[in-house]
Amino acid sequence: MRTLLLTVAISLLAAFTSSAPAQQTDEQLMLKHFHSISSEEIAGWMAEICSPEYNGRLAGTPEYLAAAEWMAAKFREWGIKPAGDNSSYFQWFDHPYTVVNEPGELKLQIPQKDGVTIVKDYKAPADFYPGMNSGSGEVTAEVVWVGYGTTAPELNYDDYKNVDVRGKIVLMNRDVPFKDVRDPDYAKWVKYCYHQYKTENAARHGAAGMLYIDGNSANPNISYIENMIVTGIGPEPLSDIFAGLGKDNKALLDQVDKTLKPASFATGKVMTMKANTTRHPEGRTCNVAGMIEGTDPGLKDEVIIIGGHLDAVGNAGGLLVAGGLDNASGVIDIMAAAKALAASGIKMKRTVLFLLIGGEEVGLLGSKHYTKNPIFTREKTVTYINLDMVGNGTGLAVSASESCQGLMEHFKNANEKYIHRPMKVSASRGVFYGRPRSDGLVFLADGFRTMNLSTTDGVKPVYYHLPGDDATSVTPEIMEDVAKLIYLSFIDMANAETLNY
Repeated sequence: MRTLLLTVAISLLAAFTSSAPAQQTDEQLMLKHFHSISSEEIAGWMAEICSPEYNGRLAGTPEYLAAAEWMAAKFREWGIKPAGDNSSYFQWFDHPYTVVNEPGELKLQIPQKDGVTIVKDYKAPADFYPGMNSGSGEVTAEVVWVGYGTTAPELNYDDYKNVDVRGKIVLMNRDVPFKDVRDPDYAKWVKYCYHQYKTENAARHGAAGMLYIDGNSANPNISYIENMIVTGIGPEPLSDIFAGLGKDNKALLDQVDKTLKPASFATGKVMTMKANTTRHPEGRTCNVAGMIEGTDPGLKDEVIIIGGHLDAVGNAGGLLVAGGLDNASGVIDIMAAAKALAASGIKMKRTVLFLLIGGEEVGLLGSKHYTKNPIFTREKTVTYINLDMVGNGTGLAVSASESCQGLMEHFKNANEKYIHRPMKVSASRGVFYGRPRSDGLVFLADGFRTMNLSTTDGVKPVYYHLPGDDATSVTPEIMEDVAKLIYLSFIDMANAETLNY
């Protein structure tokens, strides 16, 4: 009887053991969490971060800081370790900011022969966009066209020569008359391309107002000058200023570009500009940084950084730009990959740093702060990968600087094996002498190996720095696949015994 009971017990144990789930292989575990990345969850996060609660996430504002806290709470929930100042998730830096209280006004004064003045009133944002960093007040004055608004004595060029702009409104264009950013000579001009320089130069010459031919879209990347009113203008007010003068803005610029000689002139047209803003000199903002530490004693000090800017351009007195495509898309792609990597439990030999950057829209401030105060040294950084406006389209693209083009293979292989989207793979083109316009270029200029992930073949309209850039401006399905691409490629890259740069 005892022998029979023992036999039954052994049989039951064998049956139980055979029915228990087998330990998952690394690939099974990887695929389980690969499939956990979903467009539905991504769309939910997009709706959250683009909600009115965060008011367009202008760097420095309480609403931006609330968004940063929300992101950090997600990292904490997922077990992603803090990598910022004093064992927090935040890298802090000072940043004064300006709140636009109302859209303001832009009017053209049209005098008639009988002495009566007709006033043409323009509308925001169709015709103009209030200066996002403008001083507060009102000015009515003659408009003076000053080309590119540049004074470069060492280049024998001055748009302000032979015109008096004191107390007047200057009308100027972006960029400089020298156009080839691949030409080493462009380096002599680049400091004059910055929006901040143009504003400050106008103030130095005594201008009371500045009309920027920058398109009628939000631009917080200008210097704040107290009492100087700044407004971006679109095609209609520009056309009205030139009406009847026998001149044309584009033709004048072509002439200046060809001769490198200014052609500034007083238009004789009078405009009224009005702005209502509040300056916050006490402002501070931050990057959000979280990491998954590497597990290999010899490789964990090497780090792969993926970043995208969390800030957007804010709310100009009711003109809310929620920053959906630019750049909640990039940040949420990173979040989705980070959650899956943390949940998977897959050990990665190298460390991964998730960097959500503040102050990009106001002058690439967060990336400049990081490169001057790196959490991991440049020498230990495998690469910095930038995501900006990565959420509209049907295709994928990856590019890399000359120092790390071999790393693109990790992304190419992941796409070919698991994702199957059209993918463009390209090397960055030579030396770039122009004004950096992305966080990736800040890292590149500081000597970091850099890469860029993007989407191609857009299927939705792009509302660049305009109110239409909201949670509906993206395609969550392509964002899902971007996140999956990051997830797969990082597992592969982090665990490679050696990396082919």
